[in-house]
Amino acid sequence: MIWRRFRMRNPDIETWALARAHHIVLNEGLSLAKAAQDLDRKRSRSLVYELRKVIAAAILEAHAASAKQDTAPQG
Repeated sequence: MIWRRFRMRNPDIETWALARAHHIVLNEGLSLAKAAQDLDRKRSRSLVYELRKVIAAAILEAHAASAKQDTAPQG
């Protein structure tokens, strides 16, 4: 429900989220798939950790943008 409210006020969040997800999948996701295909457990674990960090950073970035927009003067 919060995201729906945010989406209504800022329709560009969907475009940003799609672009960010695309970037994450292309960079970290494909590397992880390759490591898994090669049965490289050590590299797979490392890449899973990196993928988590990138996703967490994207979530924090979106949250920060949302908070910034909520505190901006309405005009």
